[in-house]
Amino acid sequence: MIQALISGLLLGGVYGLFSMGFSLAFGVMRIINFAHGAMVMIAMYLVFYAYTLLGIDPLWMVLLAPVAIAALGSVVYVGVYRRFVGRTTLQQLLAAIALGLVLQSLAELAFSPETRALRNSWGSHYILVGGVFLSYAQAIAFAVAVICVALVELVLRFTRWGQAIRAVADDAEAAEIVGQNAQAINLGAFGLATGLAGVAGTVLVTYYPFNPVVGFSLMPIALIATVLGGLGSVGGAFLGGIICGIVQQMTSALWAPALQDLPLYGLLLVFLAFRPYGLFGRRAAH
Repeated sequence: MIQALISGLLLGGVYGLFSMGFSLAFGVMRIINFAHGAMVMIAMYLVFYAYTLLGIDPLWMVLLAPVAIAALGSVVYVGVYRRFVGRTTLQQLLAAIALGLVLQSLAELAFSPETRALRNSWGSHYILVGGVFLSYAQAIAFAVAVICVALVELVLRFTRWGQAIRAVADDAEAAEIVGQNAQAINLGAFGLATGLAGVAGTVLVTYYPFNPVVGFSLMPIALIATVLGGLGSVGGAFLGGIICGIVQQMTSALWAPALQDLPLYGLLLVFLAFRPYGLFGRRAAH
């Protein structure tokens, strides 16, 4: 149980990092970006080929891959999502799902549906601490996730840009009246959200097998983590991701690996029924 708890905590940190970007896009622009998982998948392929073809260590790619994914996210925002800002409509949901499917299909054409795994020098190393095995890759990924969460929270709370993001999220029209460029702020916020997906993909690929459909397989985790933490709460989404990771690993250890997601869907139903605004969300957001 202790092993499962520690493994769930380490994995949940990356889940939380991934979910933060998903929650940020919703909290600022009311965009439910179902293509968010595809951004993680693209980052995983980018890191994989940077290592296998160029020999670039995944730790260096933590600085490079998120920039590339943020740039891709900015293009996606301008081309697809800009017209839907502030209103979650059926058309926006269909556009997001279609975009994710297009990116997945392009990845299958470019890379084949084969499942791959990154074999780097430190990714398969473990240390034994008090009878508990710790993976170097998972420990490093968790540390990167915590650092990113802290930096994002600092940016959102204590910088003028972060204050502008929160102002636009609360009331875009009022923010524009006092001189803020809501379109530019939304573009930057969406780039930050997809950049977080890039970070998550970069650290996740070091120990997590992947293929073109891995992005869609991760999206339920992001959705559940966001609902648990509270719609629009970035820090809550991170905590929700940790809860998801722990529940998964504990279920796998104590019940059956094939059923590790079942309690998560049960939690989702309970929260939607009795606390739809999550642990840290506001009732107004619901």
